[in-house]
Amino acid sequence: MPTGDVFLSRLKTRDPEIAARLVIHQTGTPAPSLSRIALVVFWLGDPLRQKYPDCYAEAAGIAHAAARRGIRVLNHPDGLSNTAKALQSDIWAKAGIPSAPVRCVSTSPEFLDTFKELGGPCFVRGNETHAEHNLRVICAPEQAREAARQLTQPAALVRIHDVRAEYRAAGVPATSLFSRFHHKARAFVFQGEVKACHLFFSQHLAVGLSNCLLAREDSPKRRMLRSLGFRRQLLGDMIAEDLAYFHTRILQKDVLVKAVAALGLDVAAIDYSIRPDGSLILWEANPYFCLPPGEESIFSEERLAAARVNASLDWMAGCLWAAMPERLAS
Repeated sequence: MPTGDVFLSRLKTRDPEIAARLVIHQTGTPAPSLSRIALVVFWLGDPLRQKYPDCYAEAAGIAHAAARRGIRVLNHPDGLSNTAKALQSDIWAKAGIPSAPVRCVSTSPEFLDTFKELGGPCFVRGNETHAEHNLRVICAPEQAREAARQLTQPAALVRIHDVRAEYRAAGVPATSLFSRFHHKARAFVFQGEVKACHLFFSQHLAVGLSNCLLAREDSPKRRMLRSLGFRRQLLGDMIAEDLAYFHTRILQKDVLVKAVAALGLDVAAIDYSIRPDGSLILWEANPYFCLPPGEESIFSEERLAAARVNASLDWMAGCLWAAMPERLAS
């Protein structure tokens, strides 16, 4: 992910003192010395043990060495192995975190039994991936039978939670973006602190950058229509909601902090939806999240993306500084 390089670049210009203290260890190289190290932070792809077993073994060795020395560790390799979708769902359910139920299925009969058990429409997706590639929506038994026949590797069945339908049932005006479209919010969690990131709307149940309405409105045809005076209202409303969310104080902060901690993590981006009563339904945690340069973000100028990314990076730097042992942070 580009986030690491973007963060380090910002750190060097904004907070050179802490940047000068960083020692970067690339996986696959000889084990690092932990002398003069006060804090170990793992920034690795996940779920770590399942997807990158050699990297997990190396990271676990570093974590054990740090523990013997009494060195604090953030995003422990074991925590980074808890984000496989079904495992994450199980952990959150046991911790009382409001999230979509997920089951991992490996065979066609298991697929059909699990679809029946979940009792409603489901997403079919990879159990160990964050991207939405090849995600399918299964609503009817015949669709489930077809998907089961095509199953060639383990997959995750995610029970769909239609939050848009909740807004409509609650009588929220039809003009509201939350009643018109599906949505997904993202927030960064760094131990006990939370920072809002973005809010996207989509016509699709599974909301992502590739299928959100902002991506659609960024097409040449849509831009031309707006230049002629058409379709300006929708874009303006979406950007206004996104900007307002970025500057909001997240009222359900404790839920997000608890969700990250339950996975054994310290730092992650959480994707979730906001229900009509203000409560949350969590979709997934992304400890290896993408935060590209603001200039490369969609509708960068209109969304003030460059300033927002810098503000997020500065917030992360402040959290990193706060995580340092007091005798070294002072």
